[in-house]
Amino acid sequence: MNESSPRFSTPTSVSRPRGSRLITAFSPTLQRSVCAFDYVSFAQWVRLEADPSVASFCERPARVGAGSDAGLIDFWVQRASLEELLVIDRGRIPTELPATLDGVALKIVPAAELTAAATWIANWFRMIPVINATRGLTSKGLARSALKLIRSPLALSRVEHELSIDDPSLVRGTVFELLRTGQLSAPSLHTHPLSPHTTLEPAP
Repeated sequence: MNESSPRFSTPTSVSRPRGSRLITAFSPTLQRSVCAFDYVSFAQWVRLEADPSVASFCERPARVGAGSDAGLIDFWVQRASLEELLVIDRGRIPTELPATLDGVALKIVPAAELTAAATWIANWFRMIPVINATRGLTSKGLARSALKLIRSPLALSRVEHELSIDDPSLVRGTVFELLRTGQLSAPSLHTHPLSPHTTLEPAP
């Protein structure tokens, strides 16, 4: 597959299930809006956005099965040398789900996996809107300054103080984007809520 031409770029056209939620957000990775019909899909989207190894993805890329038994794949994901299709376990996974679809491995995302990542998801739920709000306003110079400053573990509040400018949200937007793209690390976001005390580290 040509790396510049994703296998899937447009979600399958489906009607919103009766009584379901509609959650819409802007994807920094795709540079377009995405929508989910339940919280678990939205939570998995957040995990994909926060994963630096994800080059591209598409929500609801295809169906699996036939007729009334056909179900939607939740996500297609492209990493550097790997494609996979994700189906979230909502307690009704078809028993005869194939191992691959069109040559792409199909992976089940257990409900317990999303539950275990609840703190990480909640933190990025707060951080992605900051990235989007400051998109186009931050500068490469500010990003370089942040990377130069964070040569060892440093609290977010200290980074904001050292890089103080007229709008502190630009510092946060820059730092969060550096985290999202894997240029910085903050392991505590897996276990503790985002706060001024969150420690930022150089990427491993």
